[in-house]
Amino acid sequence: MTLFFSSPIGLGHITRDIAIAKEIAKSFDYHDFEFITGSKAFDFICNENDSSEESKFPARNLYFPPEFSVDEGKLKNSFLWLLKYVSYFRKSKIKVKKFLSIRGMDWGASPLIITDEDFASLSVGKDLNIPRILITDILRTNFIRNGILSGIEKYLNNSMCNLIKSSDCVIIPESGDNRDNLFYVGPIVREIRTSRDDLRRRFLFNKITILITTGGTSYGHYLIKKTVESFMRLRKRFDCDLVISFSSNISLNNQGDKSWRNIGFVNNIHEYVYAADLVISLAGKSTIDESLVYGTPGIFIPIKNHFEQENRAREMGFSYEDINKLDTIMEEKLSGFRLKKENMASNGVAKAAMLINEYLNK
Repeated sequence: MTLFFSSPIGLGHITRDIAIAKEIAKSFDYHDFEFITGSKAFDFICNENDSSEESKFPARNLYFPPEFSVDEGKLKNSFLWLLKYVSYFRKSKIKVKKFLSIRGMDWGASPLIITDEDFASLSVGKDLNIPRILITDILRTNFIRNGILSGIEKYLNNSMCNLIKSSDCVIIPESGDNRDNLFYVGPIVREIRTSRDDLRRRFLFNKITILITTGGTSYGHYLIKKTVESFMRLRKRFDCDLVISFSSNISLNNQGDKSWRNIGFVNNIHEYVYAADLVISLAGKSTIDESLVYGTPGIFIPIKNHFEQENRAREMGFSYEDINKLDTIMEEKLSGFRLKKENMASNGVAKAAMLINEYLNK
């Protein structure tokens, strides 16, 4: 049995981890994974198991992470969140130690831990001298930009760097040159086995279609409202449809207006991204990577003061301030075409699966 610890903060970790596990099952006929995650990520993999017959993986709901405080697209009280994360990390280590002590009796003579940015399991695995593979696109954090409090984050970054260096293998879903124990494989997304035309027919994408997705969280509510306002003006010049995917705890009413529709939260949002003509999202890594691999043009508005999202958005040519000029950007994007093949990214899932398979066979 291989234990796959997937960070429950957001859904990007669990979606790429499912992609990797399915690739290993398909290419190397290895299915013996157990996922340990929590919160909405646990719900996601349970729904994935219900809808997918070819690969089902047992999952454990172990974690309950703190949530960001976001108001009108801006991250608030980042230091308070950092303190909550430290507390969450310590509690998670206790849970992991207890879990491993129980699972240690029946997971085999040669255990392996795979962890996707779950540093609690990485730390405990190091203490127990268990082989560890880390999947991460973050090598350091930068939530606290300056001041005395930034010293605390610096200490945490040093601890994180030591854990990364101690890992047997670090898989980074970015482009780059391999060095030491770091292996760059490129973006990791779920494979799509259905043609784009078939998906468009299934999803009733009969016109130029804009998709806005917030990744199963309420953090993008402000972006959704601004997009709807821009779309209502844009549709006077473009014959297009708007499809919105958001979590059920957001109240948004089109009051009988049939010019856009809500599909709610769906597990196969990656297929909708592939089928759409334009995707609008927060600057989460999973949606950006899907856009780049599937060739769908995208607009990515970061949560302000969220260093990770702001950095990704900047690389894609966007900033938080672009939320006030969505009309212009949407029109520019819809006047173009899907990404050319030379501008699309290759899916790194096969490379990641191959690296992990080497340790499964040790």
